[in-house]
Amino acid sequence: MTEEAFLERWHAERPMYEAWGNYVVERIVERTRDQIVPVSIDLFLRIPPKPRLKGDGSLLEKAFYRGKPYKDPYAEITDKIGVRFIVLLTDDIRIVEDAINGCEEWEASKDRDYEKEQEENPIQFDYAAVHYIVRGNSDLSTGQVSIAKGTPCEVQVKTILQHAYSELTHDTIYKPKVTATSLMKRTAAKSMALIEATNDYFSQVVSQVEASIAPDKALTAELAPIYSEFIKEQPELTRTEALILDAFEEVPKDDLAAQISAFLSDKGFIADRIAERAASKLLYRQPAILLVYFLVARQPAATKAKWPLTPDELRPIYVDLGLNFDAI
Repeated sequence: MTEEAFLERWHAERPMYEAWGNYVVERIVERTRDQIVPVSIDLFLRIPPKPRLKGDGSLLEKAFYRGKPYKDPYAEITDKIGVRFIVLLTDDIRIVEDAINGCEEWEASKDRDYEKEQEENPIQFDYAAVHYIVRGNSDLSTGQVSIAKGTPCEVQVKTILQHAYSELTHDTIYKPKVTATSLMKRTAAKSMALIEATNDYFSQVVSQVEASIAPDKALTAELAPIYSEFIKEQPELTRTEALILDAFEEVPKDDLAAQISAFLSDKGFIADRIAERAASKLLYRQPAILLVYFLVARQPAATKAKWPLTPDELRPIYVDLGLNFDAI
């Protein structure tokens, strides 16, 4: 195949590859979102994933000028379209991997596995990332574009520290346009070692934080379906939820969710008040708002004293329950 024929085919099929890349991103994001609830996907993915088409020059260089023994360069180059999923920690990589491997619309093959490479070369500190090639199981159409079965898309999954390392070393160490010196390689290896150590420390911090907030997360998990049942809407978790639960962390949790559910059943007007305000006030979209009403009804003075937000946000709840906020 000549360069001209290569580019002619590439220009004809580029819309198909772009559509396939967008489809892959949508499906992985959708499956990842389901696994991380209630964490927002925008928080979990540190950089918005966006498919990137290889440029003409880059494709020609890879196909014809790097000395690679391609028999059919167009078919064998699998990263004509690619996307990166950037997460915070290595444990998060596995969540995205599960989303990739669990999708029935494609066959996923692991093109690079940094954990396996580290196991085989434990004293070497080098570029680290997970690379997959995903190929559609069948022809499909998205929008006005038909996508042929077997069209490849490269998916890279890495931490934000690994991403920073690869951006820095991309053109000098692994894909050199200039010859990398021994000093460059040594410095890069030291930085990769530091990245691995930093990830380990970050992971320890996250584990410690998760252990400390586990009771609050468990309560939110119990309150969320109760909120949906009575308010007829899905809650919207934000940091306000954590602030409220942290303020009332000493409240006994045994049978608490069941007590709140019974409380709402007994006082049906409370769900109506929450639903009315939820459209315009973030506080009323938190599952913890159910706990606040429950505590105000039972311990109005203690609840007021521990309230972490402004008094004006708490006052309407006392009014709803027939209590004089300022007299308490």
